[in-house]
Amino acid sequence: MGMERIPQNTPLVFAANHNNSVVDGVLLLALPGVRPRLLAKSTLWSHPVMRPLLVLVGALPVYRRQDPGVDVTGNFATFARCHEALRARINIALFPEGMSHNERHRLPLKTGAARIVLEAEDRYGPLGIGIVPVGLSYEAKETFRSRVRVSVGDPIDPASEVARYRNEPGAAVRALTARLADGLDLVTRGDGWSGEALAPPQPTAAWLRAARFLLGPPVYLVGLALNWLPYRLPGWISDRISTTPDEPATYKLLAGLLTFPIFWIAETALAAHWAGAVGGLAMAIAAPVSGYAALRFAEERDLK
Repeated sequence: MGMERIPQNTPLVFAANHNNSVVDGVLLLALPGVRPRLLAKSTLWSHPVMRPLLVLVGALPVYRRQDPGVDVTGNFATFARCHEALRARINIALFPEGMSHNERHRLPLKTGAARIVLEAEDRYGPLGIGIVPVGLSYEAKETFRSRVRVSVGDPIDPASEVARYRNEPGAAVRALTARLADGLDLVTRGDGWSGEALAPPQPTAAWLRAARFLLGPPVYLVGLALNWLPYRLPGWISDRISTTPDEPATYKLLAGLLTFPIFWIAETALAAHWAGAVGGLAMAIAAPVSGYAALRFAEERDLK
């Protein structure tokens, strides 16, 4: 919602509420046409699965006081890299609450977002940086493939705080943080789904209905056989290690990034061993494709 509000041809800082850990970051990275550099807590770089993903997307570490053994002076280098990115018209995305949580209300905002913007403008301006509030509202964040609403608010022009920053830096940072808090409140107000209905399904062509009727059950069975274990394992892992409601989706995501490729590679290797290169190639295609088809077939059946 509100994607048309995103300004074009100017550097932007996207600031979102933070209720679903790593999944929130994935949603910001998926905003169409934005391609931001994401700020994430520095402790994620010690995670063997997360580290390569963070490097791949060009994320930047935030050093938080609440993390044991973390030297917060590392934020000087991170903020400097943010300034350089904005100077190069590269967008930044962050979570000004400073931590993922399960509260129904917004947590008090940290001043990092305002400081990044005002310091960049003071050092390299005028850059014309805008701040875009983003609200992330989950229907049932612990449930696989549940819905999420991404609401983009009106961009905040920090020009008045930029003018004030040179003489009153502290006051300017606090004022801009307060405006950002108001912007986030607007895009997260009325959070929750309250029985919102799904859009009515579009009519399906007769030939496609016939193809689904004939091919659906066999493909579903193949996809189930090849993907049942890697589909279930992330949920089992998540159930055993999650301690708060904002953790299950992240653990499922990370576990799924491992279980599905491992099983598909193993199935492909077995097929190649028993049926040669052609059999291996067929399995490499069939495993993921039939798995997705089976998932869609099951979901459509449940909606009827």
